[in-house]
Amino acid sequence: MITRNLKPYRCELGASGPESVHRAVELVRGFCTDHSLAPAQSAKLAILVEEAVTNIYEHGQVEGPRVGWVMLGGDAAGVHICLADNCAPFDPRSFVESDQPNMERGGGAGLSMIRAWAEIVDYRQEDGFNLLELVLLG
Repeated sequence: MITRNLKPYRCELGASGPESVHRAVELVRGFCTDHSLAPAQSAKLAILVEEAVTNIYEHGQVEGPRVGWVMLGGDAAGVHICLADNCAPFDPRSFVESDQPNMERGGGAGLSMIRAWAEIVDYRQEDGFNLLELVLLG
């Protein structure tokens, strides 16, 4: 998991999905500006984080209030994204996707996009949280 000091690049996820997605995308914008990321890489990072956080709210099952966070960091290996949530355990490395998108709600490609645009570095459960670390590719 990310061990660098990422406090400036962290946002909390709360009960409201739309507000949490907005906060996460704003976090990405600030990170990209502060680190002078290229426009294509910035766009990929914003979409990837938006998809990952949206998936937490659309698919994550939780008893009680939903909480979590997003952290961003960078090093020689690239841009790191750490997502945490208190939903039911879900390891994206072991999930087998359907070949067909969900036409009713217009989705079904988010996990494929995450897998195509990022390397899944680590997933584990710790202290009641799913912890997922990704590294943005390209």
